[in-house]
Amino acid sequence: LAQLQFLTGQPRRHYIWPNEFPMRLGRGSDCALRIEEEGVWENHVAIKLDDENRFQLKRMSDASVMVNGEPMTEFQPLANGDVLVLGSVKLQFWLGPVQQQRLSTREAAVWALLAAVTAVQVCLLLWLW
Repeated sequence: LAQLQFLTGQPRRHYIWPNEFPMRLGRGSDCALRIEEEGVWENHVAIKLDDENRFQLKRMSDASVMVNGEPMTEFQPLANGDVLVLGSVKLQFWLGPVQQQRLSTREAAVWALLAAVTAVQVCLLLWLW
């Protein structure tokens, strides 16, 4: 669904799955993504999905958070490619890769329907001829 890429420190990515929302980031043991670098608070921020399934960043404490170089408000909508700064950590928010649904059953049904229509047309042509 989404991913956070660390731009400072060790290069790594954290994937966020739908069952993880709301996802808290911080030093705390109850945070889904534990970040122990300097300047990160116990419960620094949370990433939530709003009622319209848009990503929002919510500040969980008085800690400073920057989004694209600007101080964030209490709730900040997140867009693909936004850069977050939590203490000394820089993260980039990305939407996850889109995975296509398996369509083999539908494809087989369409081909079977086309074969049936073709067979009916051939039978009609032979009957009329």
